[in-house]
Amino acid sequence: MPLKVLIIGAGICGPALATLLRRSDPENSITVVERYPGIRHNGLQIDLRAWGVPIMKRLGLINAVKEKCVHESGITFVDSKGKQHGLFGVAGTETGQQSFTSDFEILRGDLSQILYEASLQDSDGRLDTQKKQESTPEGEYGPGVSYLFGTTVTRLDQDEKGVDVTFSDGRTRRYDVVVGADGQWSRTRRMMFGEEAGIDMFKRLNVYVAYFTIPKEPGDDDLARFFHAGKGRGIATRTGDRPYTQVYLMVRTDSEEVRRGIERQSVEEQKETFDKIFRGSGWQMDRFLKGMAESTDFYADSIGQIKAPHVVKGRIALMGDAGYCAAPVSGMGTTVSLMGAWTLAGELARHRGDVPTALEAYDVKIRPYVDAAQKLMPGVPGIMTLESSWAISLLHLIVSILSFFKIDKILMRLAPEEKGGIPLPEYPELKGVYPA
Repeated sequence: MPLKVLIIGAGICGPALATLLRRSDPENSITVVERYPGIRHNGLQIDLRAWGVPIMKRLGLINAVKEKCVHESGITFVDSKGKQHGLFGVAGTETGQQSFTSDFEILRGDLSQILYEASLQDSDGRLDTQKKQESTPEGEYGPGVSYLFGTTVTRLDQDEKGVDVTFSDGRTRRYDVVVGADGQWSRTRRMMFGEEAGIDMFKRLNVYVAYFTIPKEPGDDDLARFFHAGKGRGIATRTGDRPYTQVYLMVRTDSEEVRRGIERQSVEEQKETFDKIFRGSGWQMDRFLKGMAESTDFYADSIGQIKAPHVVKGRIALMGDAGYCAAPVSGMGTTVSLMGAWTLAGELARHRGDVPTALEAYDVKIRPYVDAAQKLMPGVPGIMTLESSWAISLLHLIVSILSFFKIDKILMRLAPEEKGGIPLPEYPELKGVYPA
């Protein structure tokens, strides 16, 4: 029997799951609800690595990703005068094995759009005209994928056979499965476990990051740059082949004042907090702070990981950052989100007609991948936010040696393609998904 599924969140893994569910059974009725008025096309640069690469290949979307890739040649570390110390290029493998800079660097909004369009394609690859947000006489959406923008979920009530959902516009609908893919501050998670418990599952790394874009200057090329400003501060710039430059400000601190000035605060207050922290820190900081003040795409948040004991409760499941945020410093956030969509869709297809068993299997099978993705490299995030000038000088020496002898390339070749050596699970039941 076809499923009636509600997905909360139209970021990366929400549309990915919708695509997989539609392809596995075109009769499935999938609704994606998103609080923003449309697909968000802004956002920072993300990448694919490990399991994310073969998943996109199986979906037949890897070429679409390549067309939208930010062509970044690598990363270097710079001092206050802009002098480079070490240079680490891209892997060039187009497999799951990737260097600091991935072969598949892409802006978050571009990847969301690719997956959004894929979810609306029929079996012949034609893009459907999006269905009107109207119910059938039975009170449910018909087969395929529908997006409900500018709307939120305010209440979830479940029993053994389904979930009754109340939307912000007052409507109520019943679904076989509800999936929360609504980010690290997930309202779905808080409704599942309770407000306080849901918030407490976010384990802070005491790192705060701001992202924004500024006008490109002649010196901004296709090489990413990282500057250690000391006192727990780090700055990165990325331009690639784009007509603007991305700026990332990162600070590591246990200051409660800083946390209150950044975490879930207004843009104006966040900008003021970052200005106080970074003013006078060297390199091109005057340019960056001026650009930050004038930016209209500024985004900032606390960095941490979601440590949920389970990602399933009854017929409600969590996916991506909502259930197992790996933190941007892991480099695995996008990949483990896609892994969650792949595993959840696979288990629903495998246990067709038995939703509880499928969700229980998903809860168990996703755990090793989550544990591997959340395992940070030794020294991270401390090595990105060094305190003293001598530690920064030592790091510059080390990265120069590693770069000169191409030790990073050797280590990359020795590493398994899959994170932690855990292979991608195969689901022959996912009919309509392209083979690798």
